[in-house]
Amino acid sequence: MFSRSRLASPGITTISAVTIGTILMVMAGSASANRVTLVATINNQSILEPVSWAVFKLDGTNTSSKPVAELERRHSGTVYLDAGRYRATVTQEHILKEAIFKVEADVDKTITIALD
Repeated sequence: MFSRSRLASPGITTISAVTIGTILMVMAGSASANRVTLVATINNQSILEPVSWAVFKLDGTNTSSKPVAELERRHSGTVYLDAGRYRATVTQEHILKEAIFKVEADVDKTITIALD
């Protein structure tokens, strides 16, 4: 059995575990990306046909030429992005549409692009 003095005060192991757990939670919270759902529509309804998506990060006046996320042959999909400004393009056969949007920290977002 344990002695009284050991039960009366928390051990070093318990304090260390709580401290490490707190540090890991803070690190995970600051490094997490935000969920962005991409949806292609025609006549205000999901297209339900395959399209290609590309998402580009916008930094100031420069537009990145390499996408930060791509989805092939999907009418909709989910990507995880850091806070910032982005441009999403959707392509179906010969139709190309795009939208510029902002991702805010800790906020899920849905981007809908009409192909009609």
